[in-house]
Amino acid sequence: MLLPKQRLRLRVHDTAITRAIGDASTFAAFFTPAADRLSRVGVEARILHRFPASHDRVDLEVVGGERLQGVGEQVGHLRDFDYLEDLDGPGDLEELRSEVERAWRRFAAAAVESGRDLQLESSIHPDPRIASYQLGTMMPISHPERQELLEIPTTSERLDRVLLYLAGETGLLRHMLGLGRMGA
Repeated sequence: MLLPKQRLRLRVHDTAITRAIGDASTFAAFFTPAADRLSRVGVEARILHRFPASHDRVDLEVVGGERLQGVGEQVGHLRDFDYLEDLDGPGDLEELRSEVERAWRRFAAAAVESGRDLQLESSIHPDPRIASYQLGTMMPISHPERQELLEIPTTSERLDRVLLYLAGETGLLRHMLGLGRMGA
């Protein structure tokens, strides 16, 4: 599951997709929640490096670009798309980003205290839009939840959703810590 500005190494298992990508420098990456359908919103993937793999497959290192919306009918793994504009949304994005960063620090402290081996990035990106996607890659959430973040049209709504996820995860960790102490 690729999000904007995220670097990801992936293996393309389907040889037909490997051939379709060919020597392209970019491709459209859509999450596949079911084997026969693509998600509604995806990301432009820019290929940074190619690594040969066995059986006519390829490993790619990519970085996520702009959001894409699928249009028209899906034919196999192919789909036409339009670029989606990232809108700011209501409110003070800088303040919201700061609030999200404080929530991330609370989550990280609870995760470390609970014994999780959490790889923390040194800082949250200063740009609220990028931060909203960055945290989507760092949080322990499922691919469908990451897809939900990608489909949110505004940065403010996406940061609000990140806050909800972080509050829930932090609460769960703190609850488990409390139960662990009570049982000791």
